[in-house]
Amino acid sequence: MSQDAPEVDLLTSIESGTADRRILEFAARGFVPLAPGDLVRAVGSVLASGEAGLAKIAEATFLTFPFEALRDAVRSDGVRKEQLDAIARRSKDAAVLEAVIQHKTVAVETLAWLAERVPPPLQDVLVTNHVRLLASPVIVERLFENPELSADIRRRADEFLEEFFLKPDQADRDREAEEALDRVDEVLPEAEEVVEGRDREKVPPGVDPDHVLTEEEKLSLFTRLSKLTVAQRIKLAYTGNREERLYLIRDTNRLVTAAVLKSPKTNQADAEVVANMKSVSEDVLRSIGNRREWVKKYTIVLALARNPRAPVATTVALVARLTARDQKTLSTDRNIPEVVRVTARRAVSRRQD
Repeated sequence: MSQDAPEVDLLTSIESGTADRRILEFAARGFVPLAPGDLVRAVGSVLASGEAGLAKIAEATFLTFPFEALRDAVRSDGVRKEQLDAIARRSKDAAVLEAVIQHKTVAVETLAWLAERVPPPLQDVLVTNHVRLLASPVIVERLFENPELSADIRRRADEFLEEFFLKPDQADRDREAEEALDRVDEVLPEAEEVVEGRDREKVPPGVDPDHVLTEEEKLSLFTRLSKLTVAQRIKLAYTGNREERLYLIRDTNRLVTAAVLKSPKTNQADAEVVANMKSVSEDVLRSIGNRREWVKKYTIVLALARNPRAPVATTVALVARLTARDQKTLSTDRNIPEVVRVTARRAVSRRQD
């Protein structure tokens, strides 16, 4: 027991940053008398400290650690979050990374970083951990950014989103029924630009469809929604009123905007408003362009084609569906991408020929 005490004290001092600079330098080089797993932890702490003079040395040392040492470090009692993060960002071994993903103290930031990069087998480990995903939906969001995301994992991630965030419970349905009696949907200021082409058939008698939120109402909405967690914003994006959904469609979190588009309340009129927005992400505009029932409406097609934020692959395919007049207008529009403008110009030329 007494033989182990010096090692424990040495590791603790390195982890806490209280060790002498010379000891930290020896640790960075892997020259301190520690067990392999503890040595990994020591070097991980040096890396996490951000000590510029030692970082390059510690990086080189880390590359020399065998699988067994990394595994022992992850499994060791008291392993710290920053050490798990150091291992996660540098190891390519699937068994080590699986152990990191399943570790109860691994940081959300580490899991989110891994979600963007791990191959399908490890994606499966991530998406199965519902407890962590419920507590930190950002992990699911980053998983959708993974270029190697498999079709099966994407389906399961969508199902998780639907099951735990998008299905309104009975309390939500009761609340919506009560609100429907005394609440009129309002459109965000950005919708003013497209009010002329908007559907008005469903506007209740006596209600002004062109209502513009006052500065006080805008501030109230922003204040209320900015206090919500990601999980709460996802749920509200799916079940909220039009005002809330059209605000949340501009959220930076991909799961929030996806929930708006998946909401049964989001209709063609809403899609047209969003298609005209210059402040939404490419993913949102791409999703609108992929919805067949929405692009059946000409004004939505036109809005996407002239929106400079819309993905080129989406807008180029829509140019052929425009009228000759709108194609001609697009062909000289300097606000849209060059490839879309050229496509419109060619369409005009073909019509003239």
